[in-house]
Amino acid sequence: MACNGYDLEKDDDKLEQFLQQLQDSNPILQFFGVMLVAMVPFLEGYVAVPVGIAIGFPAVMTIAAAIVGNWISVMVVILASDRVKTWLQRRKPSERNQEKQNKRLERGQKLFQKYGVPGVSLLGPLLIGDHIAALVCIASGASKRYVIIWQTIAIVVWAVGTGILVLLGINAVK
Repeated sequence: MACNGYDLEKDDDKLEQFLQQLQDSNPILQFFGVMLVAMVPFLEGYVAVPVGIAIGFPAVMTIAAAIVGNWISVMVVILASDRVKTWLQRRKPSERNQEKQNKRLERGQKLFQKYGVPGVSLLGPLLIGDHIAALVCIASGASKRYVIIWQTIAIVVWAVGTGILVLLGINAVK
């Protein structure tokens, strides 16, 4: 299927090939493959865990890899937040992208005002993603250290929780 000149089926085929090669590889490469998926914004640990478990990786290794990958990518965003903020301000995105970004940031600001850093960190993956949640917290004046603590807690909770739910679902189907 083509979308704006972009062939989505090719991406599906590439992802399927990647996962197949990963499934047939050694455990160290599997660990790094799950880490790589978890590093992608909006996929994060809660997508990497079910994917890893579904293609047969050991659950504990999959959860650990997802936590490490997601954590590293979010920490890069937090530690580079000053540079990211400057870059975003210099960019001239299209109106549509700007509107979409503004909606996410508005939603994040409302969450922050209502629930603070803990709430944005824990609810962020559902609503705006870990990376944007971290940026919203910092942009709202929270200290990087406090954001790091709560993002770490949220990443672990989401990866472990997703892993438990996947395993319960697999056992219920058996």
